[in-house]
Amino acid sequence: MAPEYLAHGQLTEKADVYSFGVLLLETVTGRQNNRGKNAEYSDSIITITWNHFQAGTVEELYDPNLMLNNYHNSRSIKNEVLRVIHIGLLCTQEAPTLRPTMSRVLLMLTKKDDELPAPSNPPFIDEKTMELNDSYEDHSYHPNKNASDSVATISTSSFYPR
Repeated sequence: MAPEYLAHGQLTEKADVYSFGVLLLETVTGRQNNRGKNAEYSDSIITITWNHFQAGTVEELYDPNLMLNNYHNSRSIKNEVLRVIHIGLLCTQEAPTLRPTMSRVLLMLTKKDDELPAPSNPPFIDEKTMELNDSYEDHSYHPNKNASDSVATISTSSFYPR
């Protein structure tokens, strides 16, 4: 889940972009984004991918079921998979304002010649408190430190004929 949703219950297009980024990473790595006790890995897929991306060892994460070595031009295919991971990391950046729009994500996925910007840290990478310095922040919401619930709001609009 997007950090702004976890912290403030805000559902936005950028929260959807975050979820799409997680989906991209799960698809390419073949791993689920969980931190469960039964998982073979304790960090989130975002943290694992970020660490490999920084170390230049992303190929270690590729799902073997993709059978990338079976293609005639496997180097080109691996570069495309690396691009998908890069886009997934751009979608899961901590600050919603740094995440691309879904239309931009589509362009990045289809225009393979365009250079991608460097992603910034994903959320929770250094276990610090998350800071949201963007226009989506609700300054009227002050969470209770002892509460474990999140707050979500919803509004509805009704249209009536004249």
